[in-house]
Amino acid sequence: MEYAIEKVTTPRQLDSFIDLPYRLYRNDPHWVPQIRYFQKQLFHRKKHPFHRHADVEYFIALDRNGRVRGRVASIVNHAHNEYHGEKTGFFGFLEMENDPGIASALLESCEENLAAAGMERVLGPMNFSTNEECGMLVSGFRGSPLIMMTYNPEWYPELVESCGYTKTKDLYAYRLYSARASESRMSRVAELVLRRSNAVIRNISLKRIKREVDLIMDIYNECWKDNWGFVPMTREELDHMASELKSILVPSMAPIVEIDGKAVAFAVSLPDANIPMKKARGSLIGTLLALKVPPFKVKIDRSRVLLLGVRKAYRGRGLEALLIDRIIKANVDAGVEWGELSWILEDNVAMRSILEKDLDSELYRIYRIYGKELAPEAGEARDELR
Repeated sequence: MEYAIEKVTTPRQLDSFIDLPYRLYRNDPHWVPQIRYFQKQLFHRKKHPFHRHADVEYFIALDRNGRVRGRVASIVNHAHNEYHGEKTGFFGFLEMENDPGIASALLESCEENLAAAGMERVLGPMNFSTNEECGMLVSGFRGSPLIMMTYNPEWYPELVESCGYTKTKDLYAYRLYSARASESRMSRVAELVLRRSNAVIRNISLKRIKREVDLIMDIYNECWKDNWGFVPMTREELDHMASELKSILVPSMAPIVEIDGKAVAFAVSLPDANIPMKKARGSLIGTLLALKVPPFKVKIDRSRVLLLGVRKAYRGRGLEALLIDRIIKANVDAGVEWGELSWILEDNVAMRSILEKDLDSELYRIYRIYGKELAPEAGEARDELR
């Protein structure tokens, strides 16, 4: 079957773009419906700060009857290209029915759009960048994803690879059970660090959240600046993320380490809000009730450590152990049975060693970033058809 590709230019088309996953996954027990209100904000070019430094186009694939069968976003992230000195475009938010023709039509349209914009290669999936959700699940399909992690059926990778995409980088997710973690040597190391140094560990302050965001942003940009795919977050992006996550942030799960009054390390672990979101099926009010209000409130028995960073000058002092130990204890106190530490670059040997050897955690999911070189003639052909 042939498919017509339409660029999203009207509110009705954007509604179809947003609604597609809710239809495709309605019978999938593992998929988590995201809150529709936040989805509309995410794709709105005037409301989400990412769009201020990026050009994003949305495409939908329709069959002969006009039914939407797939979607994709074409992304030119100028902040990424300026930071890395590249001409890289991205595809993201790829969703489709199990048909190679849909995958081919969508990705070709995305590639043509990126080539016409002067991009030399394409990476993805990125939703929108490494600062948000990214990667395609290629291993560990059992169970639902945790907060801010992607999900897709097992046949997605094969369809993408059939379109000429190959692995660029794998991102690892580790699972750590609280009972096992509380018996690890991290606690002993943390006690030694506190006794033998002037390090002070404290919880993040929700009352001074703007000041805390400044501290975290400064450490984050320093620690991640040399990482693959890193793009510095703008203050607007960080404020936007903080406002969305503040309602589920537990201060004891977001510790900050100070030495001589200077913040030098931090970590952020979040209770898995995907659990109440799954119950609420995309409803904002339903999610808030499931988070806060008995008898609707649900038990959250898992969490995700999504950030952990130590300034370069302070590494090798055991500060990672301080942070991990504090998070483990906070999770145990909250009745959290297990946590996910994600994502970790496959070549981040130092962090992987801590997780595998010191914490005995389990590598249980792998997410993949795919890449493909773009042919200049793809953009030229597109221009000729205009």
